[in-house]
Formats: sequence, C-alpha cells, structure tokens
Amino acid sequence: MSDFSGMEELLQDFLQESSELLDDVDSKLLMLERSPNNHGLLNDIFRGFHTIKGGAGFLNATELVTLCHLTENLFDRLRNDQLTLDASIMDAILSATSEVRHMFGALSQNTQPSSAPLSITQALEAILEGKNLAKASPPPAAPSAAPPGPDWNALFAALTASGTSPEPSSPMVHPAQDKPTVNVLPAPNIDPPLDAPQEIKSYGRRATDSLTSASPSGRREAENVKENTIRVDTERLDQVLNLSGEIGLTKNRLNQLRSDILLGKQDPNTLRALDEAVNQLDMLVVSLQNSVMKTRMQPIGRLFKKFPRLARDLARQLNKEVELVLVGEETEIDKTMIEDLNDPLVHLIRNAVDHGVELPTERTSSGKPAKSLIHLQARQIGDHINIVIADDGKGMDPEAIRAKAISKGLISPEVASSLDETQCLELIFLPGFSTKDQISSVSGRGVGMDVVKTNIKKLNGNVTIRSEVGKGSELTISLPLTLAILPVLMVRIGTQSFAVPLSLVREIIALEHNQIQHVGGKSTLVVRGEILPMVSLAQLLHWEESNQAHTGVLMQVDNQSFILSVDGFDGHDDVVIKSLDTFRPNGVAGVTMSSDGEIVLILDIKELFGLTGGIVSH
Repeated sequence: MSDFSGMEELLQDFLQESSELLDDVDSKLLMLERSPNNHGLLNDIFRGFHTIKGGAGFLNATELVTLCHLTENLFDRLRNDQLTLDASIMDAILSATSEVRHMFGALSQNTQPSSAPLSITQALEAILEGKNLAKASPPPAAPSAAPPGPDWNALFAALTASGTSPEPSSPMVHPAQDKPTVNVLPAPNIDPPLDAPQEIKSYGRRATDSLTSASPSGRREAENVKENTIRVDTERLDQVLNLSGEIGLTKNRLNQLRSDILLGKQDPNTLRALDEAVNQLDMLVVSLQNSVMKTRMQPIGRLFKKFPRLARDLARQLNKEVELVLVGEETEIDKTMIEDLNDPLVHLIRNAVDHGVELPTERTSSGKPAKSLIHLQARQIGDHINIVIADDGKGMDPEAIRAKAISKGLISPEVASSLDETQCLELIFLPGFSTKDQISSVSGRGVGMDVVKTNIKKLNGNVTIRSEVGKGSELTISLPLTLAILPVLMVRIGTQSFAVPLSLVREIIALEHNQIQHVGGKSTLVVRGEILPMVSLAQLLHWEESNQAHTGVLMQVDNQSFILSVDGFDGHDDVVIKSLDTFRPNGVAGVTMSSDGEIVLILDIKELFGLTGGIVSH
C-alpha cells in the first residue's frame, strides 16, 4: 500500500507548489551569493524553507521536515546577523536544497524519503555550532549531460485495424539522419564542446540533482519524473468555456436547419442560413483550437530558472567565474516541449561553462573581464520560438575541428577539404566526435552532442551556430510553439494521400516534362535561374510509380532546396497528430485523418533523405 493512501491529491499539490518554491529559493540563493547582506533575500529564503517544512509536516515526511528545519535555523541566524555568509556556508546550503529535491523525487514515487546523508546534516549542524567549514571538501561535481523500404500496405492495414484516430500527442518528428547541421559552444585552445557521459541526466524538478553529494553507496540515481498536471490561467479556461457554449448554440442551429432541409425546405434563405451556420462553426472551432493550445503554453522561465544554479556549481568546481544571464523568461512554449528541452539545455550549458569560457587568469591576460557571461535567451518569432545560448569565450577553430574529424576517421580528407567553415563546425555533431584524449567525468567519450542534435530534431526543431575565435559562440535553437497541431500540405501518389510539413514548402509548381533535364543520371529543373535536383516521392517511399507526376513541390530542408515530384496535391490543412511510437516506419513522423475519414501518414522528409543518402544522391 502507498505511504500516502488517501492523501494523493494533497501530495501532488504539495509537490507542485513546493517544487516551484524551491526553484525560486535556488534563484534567490544565487542572488544572495552576490549580495550576502541582503536581508530581503534572507527573509524570502527563510520563508521558503518554512513553507516547505509546513507542507512536509502534513504529509508526515519526517526526514524532509528535519532537513528543512536545520536549514531554516541557519537562515534565522543569518538574517539576525548571528552568522556571516561565506562560500563554505553557501556550499552547505546548496547541498541541502539539492537533497530536498532528492526527497521530492521519493515523494513523487509515493514513498517517504530516507534521511539526508550525514555529510549534509553534519555540515549544517557544524555551522549552527559556529565551527569553521572553510576547509571543507569542495562542492560536488555537476551533473553529466543522455535501409529497405517500409511495408506500406501492412502499415495502412495495421492502422485501419487498430482504429487509429487523430489526437494531440507528444513530440512527433523523429530524429533525422541527414548531415550534421548544428554546433555548440567553444572550447579552450582548439577543443570544441565537451562530450557527455553515456546519458544526459536530468537537472530539474522532481529529479535527482547530480550536483549534490551522493551517499557512498550511490543510492541516489537520477530520476526524471514528468509532471502530468498543468496550471492554467482561469481567464483562458473561461474563454474555452465561452467558445464551447457558442459552438453548442451553433450546433443547435445546424440541427434545426438539417430538419428543415429534410422536410423539403430548400429556399435560398434556408440555404444561406446553412452556409452562415457552417462558416460560424468553422470560425468557432478554430478559435477553440487556438484557445485550447494556449492552455498548454507555459512561461519558459520555469525551465530557465533551474540553470543558474547548474552554471554556478560547475563553475565553482572548475575554479571559473561565470554568471548565467536569463532573458525572455516570460516567453511561452508548449509545456511538453519545456520538459523535453531540459536535458539538451543542461548539456549545452555545461558545455559553455566547461569548454566555452576560460579560466579567470586566461581571460584577464587576453584583456577580458575575469567573470564570464553566458546568456540564455528565449524570444518568439512568428509561430516559432528561438532559444539562444551565447558565451564570451574563446570560440571554435574550424580548421582544428576538421583535422580532428579526419584523425578520428569520421570523414575522409577528400570530403573534409570540400567543407566550408560552418560545415566544419557542424562536424562535432557526428557520433563519436571528441577532441579529448583522456576520458573524465564530463568529457572524452565521444557521445553527447549527437544526442543533443537528435533530441532537438525530435521536437521538430533545428539548431544553428555562429562562432568567432577569441570572441565566443552563439547557438540558436528554433522550435515550433506547439507540437499538437501541425500545418501540412496534402500531396498524392495515385489515390493515396500523404502529408508533408508546410514549414518546409516554398511553393507549388506545375511540372512540364520537356523542362526536366538529366545531369549525371539525375533529374533537375531550372526554377528562376536556379538549378534544383528533382526527387520523386514515390521513389523515396519505394511506392509504385504512377507516371502521372504533374506537380512539383519546391521544398527547403535545412540549407538544401529541391523539387519533390508528386501526382497532385489537395491543399493545406492544420492537422492533429497521432504518434506511432510502437510501429513507426522509417520516414514517418506520425499519422492523422483527412476530412473524409482517410488515414494519412505525415512524412518526415528529413529522415527520408537521410535514409536514402541525401538529396544529391538522387
């Protein structure tokens, strides 16, 4: 039986509210470190621990109450000027807050947390007794960052048999295997960013925090427990309710008009009223759809505010001076994407601190301030959100990266010689790429950056990089605002419809076969003076050729433009996505349903080209 039988709702409320409160405490602790005599911050942090302790008491979480009480007493001494905050006291406090996160993780699994490690409680007790902790052990380490054609007939048969119907789903675009298109932050000398250990561990709410010292037995393993609840502004819910009411009225009107028409009433006024009611219903459904999507949107600051602590602890471990500056915390993004962005951002911020910025002595000798600044910024641009991670470190040397990739056998010298500077930077996203000769807890394993790239691809996003040697690097992640609804172009091969993401489509053109040229056995078409490769969608899908391709879809995937030849198209639509996690074929991002009830596969164009060797090979 659960330790919290009959208290599940109280437990969930406590975890959500206390986790947010602890995030706020962490942020204020970093502010306090810069302003140790700020009594306003001291009082706020004291109240935070006091509130968490009170909630834990209702749940009979004795060990959590004990730890919060010790920390609360310490802050009572600090705010009454009975203690003076120094680095060793701050380390002890931050270890305590991390242990509180571990205890939240146990509570989220419906079990009472075990007692805190003696190293933490004894450190707090020693501070309260006035003992000097200046020679205490250094802060703990920061967390480590984790083909033949498909049988289409069998897939459609399986979908039909399973009664698949579209519904909102989690991230739908699966990792592409095309050429690397992104890069990350700079490294000392010529080294590009670090390679993570075998997995990226979570650093956030209800997950263990590897920055905290673990017990000798290693009993605290990282957990990543996703929240299944969301807080929604009541004004947004009121809007959904109002729209639902209006849709109900319009439905009643349509039912009445249907009855009139069945009784033979088909005069112009009745037909006009029917047309108006259908248009009204269409507008209301679109508005309701948008309003429901807004209920999924959350400020990205909920994620961002975890990272200053991460940067601070790792910088202290590496004897660096680093400040993480947050910008655009109010920018809203789909809640499911906030959760899935955590691990890639943890890895990239660790890269910036570990490899991107220099030691204080190196910085001052080159005329830079001793303290490094890393900016983490979010901003909305149209229907996308851009997340920028920029540092003022050494930047990356494209030639050094090119040479390292050749030495590791990841690319041939012939291919390497044809790459420009941007493509050289992108090489660090190849699996197995590392510039480290020795493996450490954070570097040298040759895994990590390709995982970051893959995770961003899963969110239907892309990453770009700018870097200047001696000045630093800027990494930009571009993501759609939501993943539940996708604008698509409906195309046909024979009688079968497929959907391609509208964001990749530049225009639709009519194909004149006498204008198609063959260069080196490959089909090309000249569009406004630009020679573009032409690829048959039927060939990509290993589908039977219909020889009726009269339509070309001019598409752009990453930096490549090409013509996708299809038999025809049926307009564009905003579709609700159903993921295919259990039997997803290569090149299929998800499935939806057309207005006439037909099952339509949503194609992952990037993955299709990755599987078939790229556009040029066609």
